[in-house]
Formats: sequence, structure tokens, C-alpha cells
Amino acid sequence: MHGHTAAGKLQGLTSDALWYEAALLVGITNALNVVADSPLGSLESAETSADAEAVYAEIRAFYSRAVPLPFLRLAGDAGYLAEVWAATRRAFADGRLTRRFKEGLAFAVSVTTRSAFGTEFHLAEMRRCGVGARGVMEILGVTQMFSSYTKIADTLQLEPDMHDIAPVDWSPAPGGAPRPPAAPREETP
Repeated sequence: MHGHTAAGKLQGLTSDALWYEAALLVGITNALNVVADSPLGSLESAETSADAEAVYAEIRAFYSRAVPLPFLRLAGDAGYLAEVWAATRRAFADGRLTRRFKEGLAFAVSVTTRSAFGTEFHLAEMRRCGVGARGVMEILGVTQMFSSYTKIADTLQLEPDMHDIAPVDWSPAPGGAPRPPAAPREETP
């Protein structure tokens, strides 16, 4: 299957940078949820190093709260903790997409993947960013709708039919290397 940004481009969202920013956020959200929701409580470090404490200070400042569970579980390796935190901060900081929008997207990802940690954490962050009850319900409604459509398509083993809507965009990801051309695919009658 070939990836296209045709659907967004048809809606007037012509900058691929928005999609890359959203994709990074989705990946980081999923990674943090996996760590937090794992049953490996023994990963939590009893003692943290000075390097880990410095990262924790940044995390507390960013979230205005105690250090979230996934970062506590990574404290045993201060270098890895710092790298994960840098990626998280980059993904959630205001960019082309606002922090508020990103928290809503992270909440939708967490609900869809049934992450107990992520759902509660990002709901609290959305509220802290000013999203009210109606906004939360709207995000839940859209998430439910797309999740249901995806489940139906998976059950029926449907293939996407958007390949003729727009040509494949071979431009590189922002700051990345050019993508190689894909192998030709067979056309279906």
C-alpha cells in the first residue's frame, strides 16, 4: 500500500509538515503509553541520578505536575530518559499544531489503543489546556466514528481506493533524506 496525503490536500491542508508533526506525536504517545501500561513495575528506580533529576525538573516544568509514570520507569538509564524526554518535548511543544490540539490527538490515540495511562493523562492535559466537556465529547465522537470505520474496513478486508486521487508525493520529510521511488504495483480491474 502506498501512503498519500491526498485526503488532507483535498481539504486544503497542503503542507506535509502538519502530517509529519502529527505522526511524530502519535508515535511518541504510543511509545509512552506502552511503557506506562506495561506490568513491569520493577522498572521504577528507587534512586535517581543527578542527571535523571535534571531531566525530571524539565518534565515537571513542562507539565506543571509530578513526573508522569513512563518517565519514572525510564530513570534507571538517565541517557535514555533524556532522549525520550527530548523527543516528547519536541512532539508536544507548540509548532504548526498547538499544544492543545496535540493533547486532543494524544487523547484520541490513547482511547483508541485502550491505554489507561494515556487516556487519563491526556484528558487531564487537555483540561489544563482549556478543553471543556463539549470539546472532550467532540474528540470522543470523532475518535469513535473513525475507529468504527477502521474496524469495519479491517473486518471486510477492504483496500484503500485513493491511489488515483493524487499522485504519490516523493518529496522528503522535513529535515529527512529523500524517499526512494516505490516499486510499481499491480493495478486491480
